[in-house]
This record gives sequence, C-alpha cells and structure tokens, in this order.
Amino acid sequence: MGYEIEFKLIDIKDINKIQCVEETEGPFGDDVKVVCRHDITDEYCKTIMQRAMTRIAIECEWRYIGCTERIGHHEFEVSGPVNKYIVIFQQDTYEWNVQLTVEIGYKNSCHKSEQSYDAFLEKLKLAIKNSMVRDWYKCVWISDSQSLWLSREVYSEIYMAENELRAFVSKVMIDNFGAEWHDRPEFSKLSASIELNADNVKRNVPNFANIDVNLYTVTLEGLMDTVQSDIYTDAMSSDSEVQKRIKSKIFSTTQLDKMKSALDFLRNQYTKKYNIWDKFFIPFIDKPEEFQTSLTSFIANRNHVAHNKLLDYSAKEKMLYDTHAFRGYIKEAVRKFDSENRSEEVEETLQAIEDQKEYEREAHLEIVQSEAGISIRDRKKILALFREVIRDIYRDIHEILYFNEVLDVNEINSLKDEMDEQLLFTIFNGRQELLNVYGLVDIDDSEGATSVLKISVVGGNDEDVATESIEYVNGEAEYNLEQTSYMPVVKDSLDDGNKEAVKEAVNEFVLRIMDDCETMGYSEERRAEEDWDADAADILENR
Repeated sequence: MGYEIEFKLIDIKDINKIQCVEETEGPFGDDVKVVCRHDITDEYCKTIMQRAMTRIAIECEWRYIGCTERIGHHEFEVSGPVNKYIVIFQQDTYEWNVQLTVEIGYKNSCHKSEQSYDAFLEKLKLAIKNSMVRDWYKCVWISDSQSLWLSREVYSEIYMAENELRAFVSKVMIDNFGAEWHDRPEFSKLSASIELNADNVKRNVPNFANIDVNLYTVTLEGLMDTVQSDIYTDAMSSDSEVQKRIKSKIFSTTQLDKMKSALDFLRNQYTKKYNIWDKFFIPFIDKPEEFQTSLTSFIANRNHVAHNKLLDYSAKEKMLYDTHAFRGYIKEAVRKFDSENRSEEVEETLQAIEDQKEYEREAHLEIVQSEAGISIRDRKKILALFREVIRDIYRDIHEILYFNEVLDVNEINSLKDEMDEQLLFTIFNGRQELLNVYGLVDIDDSEGATSVLKISVVGGNDEDVATESIEYVNGEAEYNLEQTSYMPVVKDSLDDGNKEAVKEAVNEFVLRIMDDCETMGYSEERRAEEDWDADAADILENR
C-alpha cells in the first residue's frame, strides 16, 4: 500500500530502549557468562503509540497487530473519528547506525478524500513524531502527501501574487524609464542576470521564445533590489580638484585587488538624484511600511513553498492570509497607477460612458420636469441663477456710476461654486477702495432642497453697509401610480427680492460719498477764494 507519511529516526540515544541485555551461564560451566541481547522494539513502539494517543486528546482506538512481513516490521491500527489508519514502525540496523522508519497510511484507500483535509492524520503524525523525537539524534522527513497537498494550494496563490507584483513593477518602470528600462548602468546586475537566463527560458518553452521574457528571468529578490536602488547623475563633478583626484586614482591603481576601491571612488563622484522606490512606487502605496513588511513575509513564504519545505495546516492558513493581504496591497497600487496613467483609448471610453450616463439622466429629468411642470436644476444651473442676480445688481450700480467723474466700479468677478466668501466687485476713488461687494454660496441641488446666496456689502473701515440673502428652492416630484405620471411635490422658486435692498444700500452709500465729496470740494473752493482775496489785498496795500 502507499503511505501518506514517512519519516526516519536515526541513531537512538539509549540503545536499552529497544534492546534488553541479559547474562546467562555458558555451556561449559558457571565460570563462563554469555551476554544475550533481546530486541524489545515492539514494546518501545507500543509505548510511543500510547504517548501519541494521549497527546492527540481525541477519542480514538489503537491496537498492535504484530510483527508482520519481516523481522523489525511492527504494525499498528488506529481508528480515528472517520478513518482507520495503519502505522508501521520498521527497524533497520546497520553497521554504522540503527534506524526506525515510521510510515502512516489509510487502511482502506477508498477512505482517502482529495476534497477535504484530514486533520486527524496531521495530529496523528505529529503526536507520534513528538513522542519519540527526543529519543533519537536525528529525525528526517522523507515524504508527506499532506504537506504536498497544502503546498499546492498555497503555491497557486503565491504564483498569482508574484505575477501581479512583477506586472506592477513592469508597468511603473516602463512608464518612467521606457521599454528597455533594465539597460540603465545602475541596473548592471539585473542586465547580467537577464542575459544569462533569457536563452534558457526561451529554450525551455519554445512557444514563448518570441516574446520579451526579461521580466521573468530574474529572481524576485533581484527584481525588488533593483526597484529600490538609487539613480545617479550622468556626469561627474567638473571641479578641477575632483578631476585631479580621479586622474590620480585611475593612474595609480595598477593592481587588480585594488580596482574595487578605485571603482567605488569613481562611483561616489556621481550625485544621487533620487531613489526609484520612493519616487515612483510609494505614491501608489497607501501604507508603505505595512507593504514592505507584507512583501518580506511574502518572499519568505514563497521561498519556503517553492523549495519544497514542509507545511502543516496552520502554516498554510497563515501563508494564505498573508498572501491575500499582499495581493490586496498590489491590486490597490495597480488601481491607483491605472487611474493616473490612462491611455487615450481608456480616456475616450470613460468619457463616452460618462456622456451616455449624462444623456440618460437629462432625458429622464426632462420627462419628470415636463410631466410635473417644475424645474429641477443641478449645481451649474443654480449657480447660473445666482450669477444673474449678481449681474443685475452690478448693472444698476454700473449705470449709476457711468458718468460719475469721482467714483468708478471695476469689472465684475464671476461667482464660483466655492465654500469661501468671494469678492465680486469694488467701488473706488482713484486708488482708494470705498466699498466691496462679497458673495457666499451654499448650493444643494437635491430635489426640494434650498440653496442660498449671501451678499455682503462692506464699506471703508469694515462698515457693514448691507447683508442680504437670495434663496432658491429646487423642484421636487414623485411618480403617481394612479395618474401614471410624475406629480409636483415642491415647486421650484427663486426669492431674489432682497437684491433691491442691496441696490438701495449701495446707492445710498454712493450718494453719501458724493455729498461728502461735494462738501469737501465747496470748502476747498471757499478756502481758495479767501486765500486769493487775502493775497490781492496784500498786493494793493503794498502798492
């Protein structure tokens, strides 16, 4: 029968555990003693099985079948919760050591299931191993179908994760360095590895010999070391002292064992520009430190499984969890990269989808508005209403000041859909600002919602000339099953009556400024006349 588990125990520490030594009288009298060794491996194996059953702590039965097939071949039967198992302890004694091979398999092969993991079998093999491993100098695992089954499941996930990581690295590097990114001087080790392995990859799989296999010819560790390296300037320092030192270093190095220090010296003359990982990869990774930790664990797990090392169920679950988490980091990084680096075709497709959605939304909205007799405006249209209110106020003020030789008003600033207060226009005298008009919008384009435009008129010295609000209520409708049409719930309306108060306040402010200017002008004129009269009187008196 084929066994699921096989491992060897080599060189027992205390031979008395498997052999019993007795002295008996020889055939020639009492003076001669004969040492006899009796094999008690069967008793040792029974003791091990008893310990193992205690360790399992699951209700099960076991029995010793006997020494079968040959000498030193001890067979046991274990009845678990579901299956029955055969456990073999096979002793082999050689000139150099004693070995005990343990084999575990199903008593009836039809009980074996490929669909579910046999947790009891794992407990059984570990319990037997742990019950005897301290008695021997070495324990060697020969075969384990359970570990193979677990590795197959883990490696399929690791394989996908590694391909996704390599694809992400390739995308970023090609986008920033071009298709031949691996040919840069800083990547000389990577280029050498590609050159060494590329032919082997193509020869092994001829159907893919005509594609670029550079990305798949390097180890994952080598690839990650490359993308975390530094990029240097293309030119050395032109300083004359530096050039002298370089020349001296080159011509004075005559021994091969000193070439490395000379090359290191030359390499240090280039200035570091940036680190590839920090500049081109970190922007797409949400949590760089967690990603790095996850990457380290992933590489360790990959190497463990790829090199055919043993797994148990808990290790498999931990590796799958870590790999799933790592794939999540990669997928999010790829999503960010793709969203920021779209091709023309992708941009056109997304725009076409957006245009179609907008067309369908507007068509539906038109039906609702037509049947309900209301208007349901979006943010842009509500903002347009508020802009028209501001323009109406501005036009009246502009007409008032059009022929004014003292005051003037600047060009109007277009109202924007922003949360901050905005300066709309200013009335000034020369370079002196006399009055500022501000606007603050709060737009909600939901059906039935109210949007507000707050207008603040501020004079010199922060004088509060006027503060008024303009409100717009958006229309709202609902479908009436009886009428089989949309009926109005809230009528749309614009309450812009307060704009007249703003106009009046600005007009009063302008009149007050004009009165002040006229009063000041009259006073200056009278003062000038009085000064002239005084000067004329002085002249006449002197004459």
